[in-house]
Amino acid sequence: MLTRMASAPLASRVVPSGTASRVGGRSIGATIPASWRYPMSVALLVGLYYGSAQLGYALKFTGPVASIVWLPVGVGIAFLYLGGLRFWPGVVLGDLLANSYATLPLGSAVGQSAGNTLEVLVAVVLLRRLVPDGAPLRSIRRLTRLLAALAAGTAVSATIGLFSLRLGHVVDGGALPELWRTWWLGDLSGALIVVPLVLAWHRPPSLTWLRQRWAEGVLLVIAIVGLSELSFRSNHPVTYLVFPALILAALRFGERGATLAVAIASGHAVWATTHYEGPFVFHSITRSVLATQLYIAVAALSTLSLAAVVAERDRLANRLRASRARLMQASDGERRRIEQNLHDGAQQRLTALAVYLGIAAEEAQAQPANTAALFRRAEHDVYGAIEELRELAHGLHPPVLKKFGLARSVNELAARSSVPVVVLELPPERFEEAAEATAYFLLVEAVANAQKHSRASRVRISGAWSAGLLRLVVADDGVGGATEAGGLGLQGLRDRVEAVGGTMAIDSPVGSGTRLEMSIPASLAA
Repeated sequence: MLTRMASAPLASRVVPSGTASRVGGRSIGATIPASWRYPMSVALLVGLYYGSAQLGYALKFTGPVASIVWLPVGVGIAFLYLGGLRFWPGVVLGDLLANSYATLPLGSAVGQSAGNTLEVLVAVVLLRRLVPDGAPLRSIRRLTRLLAALAAGTAVSATIGLFSLRLGHVVDGGALPELWRTWWLGDLSGALIVVPLVLAWHRPPSLTWLRQRWAEGVLLVIAIVGLSELSFRSNHPVTYLVFPALILAALRFGERGATLAVAIASGHAVWATTHYEGPFVFHSITRSVLATQLYIAVAALSTLSLAAVVAERDRLANRLRASRARLMQASDGERRRIEQNLHDGAQQRLTALAVYLGIAAEEAQAQPANTAALFRRAEHDVYGAIEELRELAHGLHPPVLKKFGLARSVNELAARSSVPVVVLELPPERFEEAAEATAYFLLVEAVANAQKHSRASRVRISGAWSAGLLRLVVADDGVGGATEAGGLGLQGLRDRVEAVGGTMAIDSPVGSGTRLEMSIPASLAA
C-alpha cells in the first residue's frame, strides 16, 4: 500500500518520451523571435506537465494512498517525441514543481527525480529509433514498438524511484514488488492514455472531415459516456459493456477515434474508482488500483490494436486502388506507345519510301536504263517496312534495334532519310530494351518533324551516356520558331520523354534552326 510519500513518486514519473518539436518549435508562431522559442517551448512543457499533475491531484487520480494513472509521463513523452530531446529541462522543472520532495531524504528525492527524467528520455530515445517517422499507430508492428518503448521507459522510473526510496528507508523491502507494480502500471497507464492521443491529434483533422463526421462522432461519444456511466454505476458484471463502442470508434474513426474513446472510457473508470463507485471498488485499495489499471491497459491495447489493423487495411486498399489506376494507365499507355511506334517507325519509313518513289519516277523518265535498280531499292524498302510492321504489331522492337542496338539503328535511319542526316556521335553500349526503344523512337520522331516542318537542309544527331542518363541531341538548320503549342509533334515528344522520367529542352529561335536536347534514364543491358 502506498503512502502519500510513495504516491508522489508514483505521480511524478514523467520522462522525456516525446512530443515537442511541433508543439515547441513550429506551433508557437513565426512572429516570435527565434531566441525566445526555446525557452517558451520549455515553459510550455513545464506548464503542461505541472497542469496534468494537478489535474490528477484535483480529480483524485493520485491520492493519499495510491496513484492509478500518472498523466505527466505521457505529456513528457509525447512532447519530446514530437519536439526533440533538447526540451528535456522542461521535464525536470515540471517534475520538481509537481512533486513535493521536502519530506524525503535528499538522496531519495534526487534519485526519484532523476528516475522520472530518465523514464521520459529512455522512452523517447527508444520510440524515435523504433518508429522514427512519428506514426506509431499506423500498423500492428509499429504499435508493438510503441508499447515496448513505453513499457521500458516507465520501468526505469519505477525501478530507480523505488530503489532510491529504499535506500532512504522510506519504504520497506517487503513492499517493493507490490509498489513497483503499482508505480509501473500507473505510469504506463498514463502513457497509454496521453501519448497515442497526442500523436493521433497533434495534426488537426481537415474541416471537410469534421463536417462529414461530426454528427456520427458526437453520437459515438455520447454512447461511450453513457455505457461507461452504466457500467460504473453498477456492481453487476457489466464493466466491459463499453467495449463495443470502443471497437466502433476504432473501425469508424481510426486512430483518432480510438485514442479519444480510450481516453474517455479510461477517465470515467478512474473517476469512478477514486470516488469509490463501480465494480473496481474493493476493501483493498491495492486491488482496486490494480483492477482499474488493468482495465485501462486492456481497453487501450484492444482499441489501439484494432485501430492499427484498420490503418493497415486502409493503406492496403489505397495501394490496391493506386495499383489498379497504374495498370489502367499502363494499358492505355501501351496502346498509345504502339500507336506512336507505328507512327514514328513504319509510317515514317513508308513516308520516306513514297518520297523516294516520286523521285524514282522522275529519274526513270529521264534515265529509263536505271528503272530496274530504282525499283529493286523500292522493293527492298517495302519489305523492310513490312518486317517492321510485323515486329511492331507484336509489340517488339524494330529488328535492327533488337539485333544491333541504338547506334546501328540510328545510322540506318539516317541512311534512308529524305533529308541528309549526320550522326556525329552515339554511345556504342547496349542498353536495356525499354530505354533503347524510347531513344530510337524519340530520334525517329525528331527527324520526321525536321523533315516535315523545319525546311532544313541538314539534321545532326548526337548522343552520350553517363551517370545512368542517355542524352540525345537533334539539331537542324531550318527556319526555327518551333513551339510545343504549334502542333508540330513537340508535345508528343515531351510526353514520351516525361513518361519514362526524362527531360526535354527546346531551343528554336526564329531563322536559326531547332535544337532538341532529351535525357532519359537508361541502364546498360545485362
